[in-house]
Amino acid sequence: MQIARRALMAIAVLSLGLSAWGGFAAAQDEWQKTVAAAKTEGKLVVYSVYVGAPSSRAIAKAFEAKYGVAVELLEGRGSEIRERIRTEQSAGRFAADLLFTTLPQAVLQDTEDKAFEPLPQVPNLDRLTGAHKASGVFMPAMTTHYGILINTGLVKPEDEPKSWKDLADPKWKGKILADDPRSAGGGYMSFFVHHEAPGLGLAFLEAYAAQAPVLTRDQGQSAQRVARGEFALYTPFVLSDYDKLKGLPVKYIIPSEGVTYVLFGHALMKNAPRPNAAKLYLDFVLSDEAQLIWARDGNGSMVSDIAAKTPEAVRPIASAKLLGAADPLRQNEMMAIAKRLFK
Repeated sequence: MQIARRALMAIAVLSLGLSAWGGFAAAQDEWQKTVAAAKTEGKLVVYSVYVGAPSSRAIAKAFEAKYGVAVELLEGRGSEIRERIRTEQSAGRFAADLLFTTLPQAVLQDTEDKAFEPLPQVPNLDRLTGAHKASGVFMPAMTTHYGILINTGLVKPEDEPKSWKDLADPKWKGKILADDPRSAGGGYMSFFVHHEAPGLGLAFLEAYAAQAPVLTRDQGQSAQRVARGEFALYTPFVLSDYDKLKGLPVKYIIPSEGVTYVLFGHALMKNAPRPNAAKLYLDFVLSDEAQLIWARDGNGSMVSDIAAKTPEAVRPIASAKLLGAADPLRQNEMMAIAKRLFK
């Protein structure tokens, strides 16, 4: 009887194994059909708010090389891309397949414009790690990190800020260039995070505002202005831009509390004309190949084991501790506080 029982159990285990293998094989077969259909569609159209980043085109080229599916990339400011999508969809013209954007913008466009389809299942979704999980219409792809930039000729080594709190030191009064926190962008995002972070909060922001930082909405020139010596510090600085400043008298600072950050990812457009190519691209951007392209530019990865493969020169930036990101649903509330503190 004991031998018979063991035999039955072995048969049951084997049957479960064969069943699981059958499910895996079916899923593999279904994915191969998606790959074939994507190649038949022949191309993919991606709208992106991540303007001017070499990584975007590098990933597109890598995808083309692997699958033979052409990628048309259209870049623009977030407000411009959103208006384009609104105009096209209201006219019944569905040109784009994917949107590469930030999580806050994706939430707003999903809530207010109903611009996206539910996120499809792709094999590499299981590779997402940590707090950045796919949900609803948004699939995380990478993070951009913000810290502080200093002019090394104006800031002595012993005076370098080590913490976000150090920005509230009276010695920096009138010497800080800052992204405007009263409008959407890195300045607002960091303002939100600092307001919510333990040990910072409203008291820190009030003390920081008292330093009379010079506010700007022309972020493209901010780092150069610090390098020229117009200001001692600039915040929040996109750390992945540091490579563009080689040879200039500047240095980046990663605050002890961690970096503020923006989560970028993809959303599948409503009535995407090439849905299979879109699914294939969504899967590809979570591969090691694509994740390493972003990491080499100093961006944070969404999958494990990428940090060890990242070049040592950018590893501190790409692997920086994350302090927090903004909640898009609280934007009106937080903008009102920013406008009160920064006149």
